[in-house]
Amino acid sequence: MTDDARKGFLSPRERRTVEAFAEVFIAGQGEALTPREIADNLDAHLVRVRSKRKASVRLVLFVIEYIVPLLALRGPFSKQSPRTRRRIIERYLIGPRAGRLLRNLAKIRTLFLLAYYGDPRVYPSIHFKPPPEQGRYRPGDLRPLDPPTPAVAPPAVGEATIVTDVCVIGSGAGGAVVAYHAAASGARVVVLEEGRHVRTGEITHSEPAMSALLYKESGLQATVDLEMTILQGRALGGTTVINNAICFRLGDAALTRGRDVLGEWATLGARLDRARLDASYQAVERMVGVKPLGDALVADVVVPPGTPGGPNGKELLDGWQALLGQRLGDPAFQTGLFRVNFDRCLSCGYCNFGCPYARRLSVLETYLPQATARGARLIPECHAVQIVTQRDRAVSVRAELADGRAIEVRAGTVVVACGTIGSSVLLLKSGIRRNVGSRFSCNVATPVLARFAQRLDAFESLQMTAFVDARDFLLESTFNPPMTFAAILPGWFEKHFDRMRAYDRFASAGVVLGTAANGQVKRCGLLRDLLGPVDFRLAPADLETLKRGIALLAELHFAAGAEAAFPGTFVDHEMSAARFAPGGRIDRAAIERHVAEIVHRPEDLTLNTAHPQGGNPMSDRPDLGVVDSAFRVHGFANLFVCDASVFPTSIGINPQLTIMALADYAWRHCIAA
Repeated sequence: MTDDARKGFLSPRERRTVEAFAEVFIAGQGEALTPREIADNLDAHLVRVRSKRKASVRLVLFVIEYIVPLLALRGPFSKQSPRTRRRIIERYLIGPRAGRLLRNLAKIRTLFLLAYYGDPRVYPSIHFKPPPEQGRYRPGDLRPLDPPTPAVAPPAVGEATIVTDVCVIGSGAGGAVVAYHAAASGARVVVLEEGRHVRTGEITHSEPAMSALLYKESGLQATVDLEMTILQGRALGGTTVINNAICFRLGDAALTRGRDVLGEWATLGARLDRARLDASYQAVERMVGVKPLGDALVADVVVPPGTPGGPNGKELLDGWQALLGQRLGDPAFQTGLFRVNFDRCLSCGYCNFGCPYARRLSVLETYLPQATARGARLIPECHAVQIVTQRDRAVSVRAELADGRAIEVRAGTVVVACGTIGSSVLLLKSGIRRNVGSRFSCNVATPVLARFAQRLDAFESLQMTAFVDARDFLLESTFNPPMTFAAILPGWFEKHFDRMRAYDRFASAGVVLGTAANGQVKRCGLLRDLLGPVDFRLAPADLETLKRGIALLAELHFAAGAEAAFPGTFVDHEMSAARFAPGGRIDRAAIERHVAEIVHRPEDLTLNTAHPQGGNPMSDRPDLGVVDSAFRVHGFANLFVCDASVFPTSIGINPQLTIMALADYAWRHCIAA
C-alpha cells in the first residue's frame, strides 16, 4: 500500500467540508450511508484517481468552505448549521444567483453521488441488483470466455534504447490496426501505450474503481470551461475496451442519408478513395465480428424474452412506434437496432466499465493478439513525451515508463495514434505546431430520462441498443448503472434522493449531435494540467438542434407512457405527463415551448462526449490541414497520424468502426515511408 493510500487524499479540513456537504446534499428517508462513510468513499476514490486534475477538487472544496459562505456573510461552510448550509447551496450554487462559475462548482455533486450510489450498501434502497444477483442468469452463465490476449514486453532493466522499423504511439482503434498490418507485412513494430494492460480478471462491476482504472484522467477530463465531460479510455486497447461496441459505417443509409461526409471532407482537401475505404470497412468487420445486435447476444438472458433491445431499448422503440401516426410520415426519420462487435453478450449493462465476461471483441481481443503473434512488441504504461525530428524526418520517440525510467525508440516510421486530444498534445510538445489542435469537434450528447408508473428494470439490459435517426441528430437508448445514472439525473436534496428510489421505473435515452469543428486543443502547461487542453464551446446552431432533439425525445417518452420526463438540465425541470400529455394526448407545441424556455445557453445542459474528433484535420492544403490524404504530417516524410483526430469534421455517428477502417486504409502509406 502506498503512503497516499494509507493517509488518504483529503486533508482533515477537506474531510470536514465533504462531510458537511454530504450531510445536507444526500437527504431523504432511509439514507444508507452516513456523511462520514460518504467521505470515506470519496477519499478512497480520489486516492485511486490517476489525474493531475484532482488537484482542482481541493480548489473547489476550498471555495465551498470559505469563499461561497462569504457571499452570505457567513463563516466557514462546515461551521454552519445544516439549515444554513442548505440555504447557501440553494442560493449560491444552484439557484438563480448562481453564475456560470458557481454552477461549475456545483458540478462537484457528481463526486458525492459517486461516493454514495457507487457503494453496494445503497443498492437495496433503489431496488437494484448487480448482475450476479439477477435471476435471469443460470449457474455458469457469468463465467468469462477465454479470448486470445496479447503478449506485452516492457523494457528490461537497463534497456534504454529500442530500434524498430515502425513505432506506433497508442493501442486503440487506430494504432492497433496499423500495428497489426505493419507486423503482418514483416516490419519490426513497437507499440507504446500510456495505459495499463487490464486483464479480464481485474474488471469488476464497481463503477468507481473501474472509472479510476480504465478512463483517461480517471473520468475527470473535461473542456477548459468544465461545461462538457470528455470520456476516453486509458488502457491497452484504448476506448475500444470501454465502449458500447456500436459499429456504424459512414454512409449507412439509416444514419447519414442526405449527408455525404466524404464529399464534405473532399471540399476541405481530404480525398479518400470510396471503394478502398469500403473494402477496409469489410475487412475490419470480419476481424472484430460485427453483427446485428440480436445475433450478438445470449438470447435467453434478455428480459423480456424476444426483445434484443431489452427493456430500455424496447421503451425507445415502443415510443417511436406510438408516434408513427403523428411523426413517421416524415421520411427524415428511421429507427433500428445497432450493429455491434460482441460475442455472446450477456447484456449485463456495464459496457462502459470494461467487460468482466470477455464478451466484447475489442482490439484487445482481436488486432493486438494477432499483432504480437506476428512479432509486434507492446509496451504498456509507457507515456510518449516527445517525437524527436531532424529536418523532414521523425527519428525517435522519447518516452517515460511508469517506474520513471526513460526510454528512446528509434524508428524508421512513427505513427501517432494517441486519440483525439492526446495526438495533438504530443505533436505540440514535439514542436510541431502548424494547424495542430485545430478543428476540434465531437459527437455531443445530452440525456432525457423518463419515469414510469410500473417497474421496467431497465438495468437488466445492454447499456445501448436502439436508435432513431433524425438526420441531423440521433436519439440513442442508453441506460447506466446506479452511480452514473445518479450523476445525470437532475435534482438536489430530497428530490434527487426520492427519484433514485424509483431507479427501477426509469428509462433513459440521449440526443447525439455532431458539432461544428470550432474547438481547439492547446498545449498542456500548469493551467492546462489543472483544467485540460480542450477549448470548446457549443455553437448556437448546434444548441438549437439539441433543443429540438430534447423536445422530440420527451415527446417519445410520453408516447411510450411515461409519467414524467427529465431533460438533462442544470436547473431541475420535471416535465409531467399531466401537463404535457394530458389524457395521453401529447401537446407537442407545449413541449417545444417549454424546452425553449428552459435552455438558453450550453451551460444550462448536462453535456458529454465519448467521441471527440479533430485536432489534426486531414487536408492536402497545408494551410488548413495537419496531415495530407495519405495521413502524413505536412512537411515530414515518415510521420503519420491515424486516429479520430484526423477527421476534418464530426461524423455524427459512433466513430469506432470508421477509425478502424481508416487505419486499415492508411497502413500501406505508413509502411511505404
